[in-house]
Amino acid sequence: MRWLVFVASLALLVLACSGPSAPARSEPPAAGAATASGAPPLPDKITVSYSTLSGSQVPIYLAAEQGLFAKHGLTAEAVYIASGTTAMQSLLAGDVQFSAGAGYEPTAAYVAGAPVRILLGLINTFPNLFMVDPSITSPEQLRGKPIGISRLGGQPHIAARLALRYWGLDPDADVQYLQLGGVPEILAGMQSGAVVGGVFTPPTNLRAQQAGYRVLADLGQLDIPYQSTVVIGLQPYVEANPEVTRRFVRAVLEGIKLYLTDDEASRAALAKYTRTDDPALLDETIAYYRQIVQKRPYPTLAGLQTVLDEVASHDPRARTVKPEELVNTGPLEELERAGFLAELYGE
Repeated sequence: MRWLVFVASLALLVLACSGPSAPARSEPPAAGAATASGAPPLPDKITVSYSTLSGSQVPIYLAAEQGLFAKHGLTAEAVYIASGTTAMQSLLAGDVQFSAGAGYEPTAAYVAGAPVRILLGLINTFPNLFMVDPSITSPEQLRGKPIGISRLGGQPHIAARLALRYWGLDPDADVQYLQLGGVPEILAGMQSGAVVGGVFTPPTNLRAQQAGYRVLADLGQLDIPYQSTVVIGLQPYVEANPEVTRRFVRAVLEGIKLYLTDDEASRAALAKYTRTDDPALLDETIAYYRQIVQKRPYPTLAGLQTVLDEVASHDPRARTVKPEELVNTGPLEELERAGFLAELYGE
């Protein structure tokens, strides 16, 4: 299938980055003094990418908008990279130091040989709703119909495949997939009649409901363990820059706390990044994600196994990978042992 190009391209990038002609990436000169521990000075700037405009990324939006990176001594730029594959390529090239997005791309990249690690598991279930034309009242009616996805291998594609399999359909043979570029474009495809349904995330699913489309299933309620939203970095960078990583993780943890507790800040950040000004959409989106965003954002190994199983259907190497190989929760564990989370939540 065409989406095997994803794995092949990452493998080529790994070879390019790990060969003898690619020396270890050095940090730029520091903007200030060395850290208190005597470690090398912090870099001038780090870049963190986010790969979707939805409620799943609000902790990253808040860390940028509320100055949380700066609070912890980092000059950080948050950039939108719509494709998880492109975000992974940017990470491997050293243009991005940390990335937030779906769990599938880093899993496939690791299987292909990239030294990527999951540092945080922001959402450990499907934050997705399968939306369809109102004429469709059961999954069986999807047979032979076109389904809208963002890209082959993207989160809407993977979520749709797992839901179809859960319903007893063959995700490779019983439906057709039409790549439309993004979740808003899936809605546009439904409105034009090009597709009969697709997988949505808030707030776009609420727009779809307002347009008359119906929820066939809330995938978070299907009891399918799945590592949905993650924050990742390259293991060599994390090892070479432990202080930067700790500060970055602290900022994201504070972003999660704001998301769970601060209505005004969350609403403002979500409105800005999703370009949504409907108060009802914003409030419903925030309420939905507050149920599933992890206060203690450890990845779920069962959910990662589900991702590995999906990768293995196209890349047999995934069958030899254990979920724990994909994660590096050392920085998070260190902060929790130091009492950072307990202090953050007043526990």
